[in-house]
Amino acid sequence: MPKIIYPEHYSDEDKAIYDDLLSRGETLIGKKLSENERFLLDLSAKITINQLKNYDSGYTTDQINEMKKIHKEMANAGVIETPPECFYDDIIELSDGSTFRHPLSYPAEYYYDKNKEEPKEEVKEEVQNND
Repeated sequence: MPKIIYPEHYSDEDKAIYDDLLSRGETLIGKKLSENERFLLDLSAKITINQLKNYDSGYTTDQINEMKKIHKEMANAGVIETPPECFYDDIIELSDGSTFRHPLSYPAEYYYDKNKEEPKEEVKEEVQNND
């Protein structure tokens, strides 16, 4: 696990919250995280703490709107690109390389047919008392 560098303005309570959020995130994910995944978890924890404590990013509304505008222009120009092999054909690719079809890509009938199997009857042995 890499050494954690907390933001300078974090109190001891903020650091404890950060550590707790990271630990919970790793536990919920249930697997070893890649550096990209760890970065996103780190970012999410910091955003959560900033919102919880009302920490300001230091950016004005105009600066934020300008960043959004530039991001949208870059996306429209094709500068920002999602790797197609990870997201097409309703396939989900995990960081370990395994893939599976997205559960929501199946039609409702698929799950209906899959789940309408007749319940299996349990065979109960009757105990008879011979008095």
